[in-house]
Amino acid sequence: MARFRNGLLHLYSSHNIPGVRIRVWSTSEIDEQNSTSSYNKIDNIMSNNTGYGAIEGHQDHANDGDHPLQRRVQLPPSSSSNKYKLKIDDLFARPWVKVLTTLALIATMVISPNYHKSTSARDLETSSEEGHDENQELFYEDQLVNHFDKTDTSTWSNRYYKSTNYFEGPGHPIFLIVGGEGALDHGMLYPFVTQHLAPHFGAAVIEVEHRFYGPYQPIMGRDATVAELVTLLTPQQAMADMIQLAKAFKNELGCSIYDRSSENYCPIVTVGGSYPGFLSAMFRVAYPDFVDISYASSAPLKLYDQTTDQAAYYDIVTKAAEHTSEGCADAVRSTLEEVKELIAEASSVKEAVVDTNMCLDTLPEYITTLKTYSEDLMMAIAFSFANYDMEAYPPSEELGLYKACQVFQNDSTSPMDKVANFFRLMEGDVEEEEAYPDLAAEESRDCFDLSIFLPDGNNPRIATSDWSGSGGGNDGKMWDFQLCTTLVDPIGFSEESMFPAREWTYEELTKYCQLRWGKEITPTPFALVTNLGFADLVKTGTSRILFTNGLQDMWSGGSYLEDVSDSILALNFENGAHHSDLSHVGPSENDTEDIREGFVQITGILETWLDEIKEESEN
Repeated sequence: MARFRNGLLHLYSSHNIPGVRIRVWSTSEIDEQNSTSSYNKIDNIMSNNTGYGAIEGHQDHANDGDHPLQRRVQLPPSSSSNKYKLKIDDLFARPWVKVLTTLALIATMVISPNYHKSTSARDLETSSEEGHDENQELFYEDQLVNHFDKTDTSTWSNRYYKSTNYFEGPGHPIFLIVGGEGALDHGMLYPFVTQHLAPHFGAAVIEVEHRFYGPYQPIMGRDATVAELVTLLTPQQAMADMIQLAKAFKNELGCSIYDRSSENYCPIVTVGGSYPGFLSAMFRVAYPDFVDISYASSAPLKLYDQTTDQAAYYDIVTKAAEHTSEGCADAVRSTLEEVKELIAEASSVKEAVVDTNMCLDTLPEYITTLKTYSEDLMMAIAFSFANYDMEAYPPSEELGLYKACQVFQNDSTSPMDKVANFFRLMEGDVEEEEAYPDLAAEESRDCFDLSIFLPDGNNPRIATSDWSGSGGGNDGKMWDFQLCTTLVDPIGFSEESMFPAREWTYEELTKYCQLRWGKEITPTPFALVTNLGFADLVKTGTSRILFTNGLQDMWSGGSYLEDVSDSILALNFENGAHHSDLSHVGPSENDTEDIREGFVQITGILETWLDEIKEESEN
């Protein structure tokens, strides 16, 4: 809201599997050339028809001043991706490959858990941090507050994390883990990247916190004004942060910044899941001269370009619940219908609140009618179910989604008690407590406090700009604002879902956003896709994006489930939930077969593309 080296891949390479090239390329394999390219800094903000914080003028060439988004850089066609794509599905359908996948993963991750320790000697001139703690927070003090205003030279302290533990020197890749709509308080997010991909490729890793999330912000010591947020809290500003910090990281490592023909060129691979997955893909669209490859998991591009059916999100939640526990969808649907009727029949809001075991003393002040209470209670149940769906991997009866289904499938309890018991499940849930900071205090109360769902700021509501749930606290406030400007996600409830039908409209979104932020804020749902140009990835000349999706994940309804071109690929995992390939656990013996095979496929695709970049540099 979002992990492989020598043992596994050497097992595969020893069998010469066709279509998969498993090897690490080093600087000795690259032609030594000294050509350089000159690039200028970011130019000014585009403010006419593209809306909040649009990109214009970044990294202009010395010899041609057009921005990449205006000239739509046509990247070289992939030389081997098509060949790889044609073979990969057939390859992994073979039973002997599936057996080897399982055996290899068990051997590398269970029998020898320390297999990823690098044994190669490295004496980097650019870094003496051989034992650097990748979970130690670092700060980039020179981050620009506004990348698109040349007259504003003010800076702020951008938190980030880095790992050079496996970096084999200039000429090797850098994985850029993209921060998103939450504080990065716990270090590196994805063990698949830091403990598997990095050692396999001899890569460095950097992870950058998204501006305005977490305690370190461009505006410190006071709340940012709405006008400041309009300019500064945008996907474009956040991407520019990460580009600037990644440039500094390249300099620190002794890597060439832009010159792909240099033996010291370090390809940048962006990685992200969910909204950061969207940003990861956007780096290849907006910054193709700097970012070489995108790995985008659970990335809802089609949601943000407004082409996804608004019913898709909660329809998939419904299917995932049924997949987890047969009969769950009907049980939830019938229970909520009864609860709605009981609330409508209550003599007062107070009676309805007490009957559903919500806390009366902390009931949000705006809830003054039975209709509002009913609608917002249903909303809280729906997005809480969605949160359980995001965490629903690997499949087991210990999952929050399974337990939630069991609450509603318990025929011995009344409909009102089922609602109360459902919310009790959230108590002690680490993921839920991170999303809603006030939840931890709930364990000492007999009732459930609905106000925990309220983001910070004026006139908060449970049903925010994001009907998948904005989260509480300041992070929830910032996310709520983003979805009131350009990052609009149409999410509603159809008659097919297990939740009461409710249509989402631009008109209601605008009404809510102006209640929260003032009349000067009007959502511009098409500004982002117009500015970044991601409605047609092929037309923009984009390549080397890998989309991965868990088919039990509702965000897959807004992502690419099929290959877009020979070099914009999609991998789908039947058992996967929300970016399960980029979990906070990493590859383990508990992974399902499709995810295990996915780790091999992902590594192979990245390997192929990195080889192509090397080959193109030689030519």
